[in-house]
Amino acid sequence: MSKLEELMQQQAALAEEIKRVAKDEKAEALKEVRRLCKLHGFTHNQLKAYLAAGRKPKSK
Repeated sequence: MSKLEELMQQQAALAEEIKRVAKDEKAEALKEVRRLCKLHGFTHNQLKAYLAAGRKPKSK
């Protein structure tokens, strides 16, 4: 196996590991958000304006 092929395999393995770690961190962050919402009594309606990036509030 050439050095290039070996490096390409390592790159693919790292890309998969990056995806897995990012998914795990995202899940842990979501658990923390849910825990804090429960602790402080926040509801979906209280948070929805802050969670949707780029969303404009409705005019009354």
